[in-house]
Amino acid sequence: MALEDAVRRLLELPRGEQPAEVERIRRAHPAPSAEAWNTRFGPGSLYEAWARTTVMEGLYHANAAWLRDLLDDRPGWRVLEVGGGDGTLWARTLRPDDRGEIWLVDPLPEVHARVAAHLPAGVRLVPLETGIEHPDRLGPRGLPAADAVIVSLALHHVPGADAVERDRHGLPGAGKAEVLVALRSALLPRDGEGVLNEADVFCDLALPAGDPILVDRILDSYVRRAGLSLLHDLGRRTDADDDLRAGWRALLRRWCLDQVDAARAPLADRDVYELDVPRWLALLDAAGLEVTEHAFTDRYGLFHRYRFRPRTG
Repeated sequence: MALEDAVRRLLELPRGEQPAEVERIRRAHPAPSAEAWNTRFGPGSLYEAWARTTVMEGLYHANAAWLRDLLDDRPGWRVLEVGGGDGTLWARTLRPDDRGEIWLVDPLPEVHARVAAHLPAGVRLVPLETGIEHPDRLGPRGLPAADAVIVSLALHHVPGADAVERDRHGLPGAGKAEVLVALRSALLPRDGEGVLNEADVFCDLALPAGDPILVDRILDSYVRRAGLSLLHDLGRRTDADDDLRAGWRALLRRWCLDQVDAARAPLADRDVYELDVPRWLALLDAAGLEVTEHAFTDRYGLFHRYRFRPRTG
């Protein structure tokens, strides 16, 4: 049975039968790529294939439209981006005559190089090669005052709603709440605005490794929603060549189905610590951020986008 047919059959099964079926599909369909996620960029990479999916194109379109309007109103702008991906957002947003600064927080040098490759001559990149959860590594000045903050599919890599929850699980340092407070401080001096993109599913520290609820929620996000979107791209997109389709199949097998392993990994070793929409709204509010708009950017209910600004008074 072809991989796409096997995943379609999986999605028709009762939820309780799906975890075992995922394992059967993985055994029957060895991963077509050994590429680790977020480690290779450029033509032919799985990240490039991911950037061209319908769900990601919807996210880029929404972010680029918001960002373009903001940059046009703020000459000499400064943007703080947390997690740069492969720079696709900037390729879709910037014009040759733009002038400004991008301060990029990301631990991977390859990400900084990819973003820099998309910038016109008048846009300066300031690389901060660390994770946003390590404010002590950002230098003596910390985060800069910014006109805009973009945090797209990055905070789900930070375990815990806050430092208190992290401490209960033996994890030192900042959680999502402390990161959001720091971002608020960066926006205040310039009365800036921010955007947060994250999946709508709860699988943070409160759910221990191997918990059936955690397994179900990982499958809900990565298979029932992301996997379904990839099946639709493979079946309906007429603009995809054979190489791109091969990349999407690799994502379906290597990324979507293999994410079930995250549900069995020790707490500190997961790569996803998602919150659902109500929890993100509560966390943004507690951090002193006013959500001015929020909505899904795709029809699968996968990625939710929150526009926010610092609350004053």
